[in-house]
Amino acid sequence: MTKRKSSRGAGFSPARVLVIVKQTMKEMVEASQDQRLKQLLDSESPDRERIIASDQDHRLTLEHVVNVLTDRGITCRCIERAPGESFKVEEDMVITIGGDGTFLDASHSIQGDIPVLGVNSAPSSSHGHYCLTDRSGFEKTLDGILAGSIKFYPLNRLRLILDGETLPVPVLNEVFVSHKCPAGTTRYKLTIGELTREKKCSGLIIAPAAGTSGFNQSAGGVLLDITSRKIAFATLAPFRPPGSDSDLLRGYIKGGSIVTVVSEMVQGAIYIDGAHISFDFPRGAVLTVDSKAPSLNAFINPRCHSRYGETAG
Repeated sequence: MTKRKSSRGAGFSPARVLVIVKQTMKEMVEASQDQRLKQLLDSESPDRERIIASDQDHRLTLEHVVNVLTDRGITCRCIERAPGESFKVEEDMVITIGGDGTFLDASHSIQGDIPVLGVNSAPSSSHGHYCLTDRSGFEKTLDGILAGSIKFYPLNRLRLILDGETLPVPVLNEVFVSHKCPAGTTRYKLTIGELTREKKCSGLIIAPAAGTSGFNQSAGGVLLDITSRKIAFATLAPFRPPGSDSDLLRGYIKGGSIVTVVSEMVQGAIYIDGAHISFDFPRGAVLTVDSKAPSLNAFINPRCHSRYGETAG
């Protein structure tokens, strides 16, 4: 079935590729029954031109990727991803066509040593931190992968254990613990090593290294190299009355360490890599976080986090 070789060998030669395609805003608007949403494509809408241009860029990117794969003798299967929906990967490699959301959604279904390449389909409107290339550079990037000059790297993912049961979703970007209502207070007990502290804030972010340049860094968290095994954590808008301690507000721990969070909220929730996947986290529930989830093999620039600032390794 496969012609795959090690990423550290002469090259990586997939026989079959699964292409994950995002739904564009234009497609979403056209399929919606919401009249306010449909107004985005009205002739007088200031957003119409941007939405149509982004959709066209996306379609051209998909067509180009499929054509290049076909020219190289690689069989491809294309599926449109639904946010939060899982799928089975039977191919040798996965290519995502979209932005970071598409890449993250796809990552949850990728197990084993199957590598993934992100292609940003519309750079003018879509952020592609996890995307190594776009339409203009895809052919050169693919040839580099086939020749062995472009390698994949294992990205650390977090395992979540909720009340003794392992959740089925490995975390690539971050797990966010918070009250279900954004205006509600997030309350929990946090244990790292031998230190336990009660916290009140607007949320707790726990991120593997790959996700530290996003929500974590925006909340004042530590930036790590994307290939690091360390785990970062950051408290969002902590409540700090006079005389309160500043322990466990933000920092990072070694990859083999464990983070334990006990909910003190009646209506708490755990969000994984965004808003699409969540679990209830009621009072007394216990969440354990470690780095024992299978890593994700991704074609990325191992130095990409340096553009966001100085890393802590």
